[in-house]
Amino acid sequence: MDADRDATELFDGIPFAEDLGIELTRAADGRAEGRLDLAERHTSNERTAVVHGGVTYSLADTVGGAAVYSAVGSSTPTVDMRIDYLAPATGEELRAEAEALRVGNALATVDVTVTDGSGTTVAECRGVYKTGGGDGESAWGDRPGA
Repeated sequence: MDADRDATELFDGIPFAEDLGIELTRAADGRAEGRLDLAERHTSNERTAVVHGGVTYSLADTVGGAAVYSAVGSSTPTVDMRIDYLAPATGEELRAEAEALRVGNALATVDVTVTDGSGTTVAECRGVYKTGGGDGESAWGDRPGA
């Protein structure tokens, strides 16, 4: 990855995030924010408007990764993410805010809060991302395109 590439540009180009409709709105200095307009395709049940937990997780993981990327300037694959679902995600949008709590040579820890359009907290997350590889250059090692 190009260390000078803007995090919002990079993350808006992720095919999976684009398919879900995730938009990264800010990423700088170890913090990031993103949003997702909700549609019927995001629901977990055709009889309700409750968002599938995987959609909430994907938003949190993407925004958490962007927070770390903005701090280190290179690819940061997810090692682990814990998510606590606190309320059903409903409404017209989801928003996520992430803050890198610790950024080390090998790992970074990030807290992410996901809210719905009314401001209700629907999930709290703690993510761990790989910040460096064994070769000291990239968390992806020698993988082409990393």
